[in-house]
Amino acid sequence: MRYFITGFAVIVCLVIATAGFRDSLTRNRPIEIFPDMDRQARVRPQAPNLFDEDFGAGDGRGSRLPVAGTVVRGAPIDNSSVNTGRKEGADEWVKVNTLEDNQKKLKRGQERYNIYCAPCHGKAGDGNGITSQYNLVAADLHQHRLVQIEDGYLFDVLKNGYNLTTNSVGIASYRMPAYDSKMNNEDLWHVISYVRALQFSQLPKVKKEGE
Repeated sequence: MRYFITGFAVIVCLVIATAGFRDSLTRNRPIEIFPDMDRQARVRPQAPNLFDEDFGAGDGRGSRLPVAGTVVRGAPIDNSSVNTGRKEGADEWVKVNTLEDNQKKLKRGQERYNIYCAPCHGKAGDGNGITSQYNLVAADLHQHRLVQIEDGYLFDVLKNGYNLTTNSVGIASYRMPAYDSKMNNEDLWHVISYVRALQFSQLPKVKKEGE
């Protein structure tokens, strides 16, 4: 019984020592049982990135944007309206999706939309996706301007991104990211068709600018 009481007292002391002072302020350094996990580098390369030093931006990033004038393997290289969203031989946007719609393609567009678009724009397209809980504002796809805009313009935004910004360390990014590396051109058009279906379902509630 004496050993039981002693052992129990030791366990209680250990619990209090390790958990009893959680979230309390102290000037002492915390006990690091696995310091390599507490202080590990974000990227620990096996060798210096000589390519980055000689040809890169010198920012230490591993992934790179495509080299200017090159095309990603498997990507279309012609400038047809299906690949650019613009009328062939002109600088005007295609007004209406050139791909024929059907139930299967709309279903595909819905799947892609729910994966890539709904987290920001919401499943209803009203801009109330899960990211709104973190003060990240996304466009309401039912606003009058976006209902009236050409399909080709929406394709270009989906494919190439929109609203370029630069963060505190000088790395450029888009508030509306580009999805050309996530979806092929046909899927981008299918997403646009699904967005139009969402907008059509809310036509009586379309918001005009300023409302």
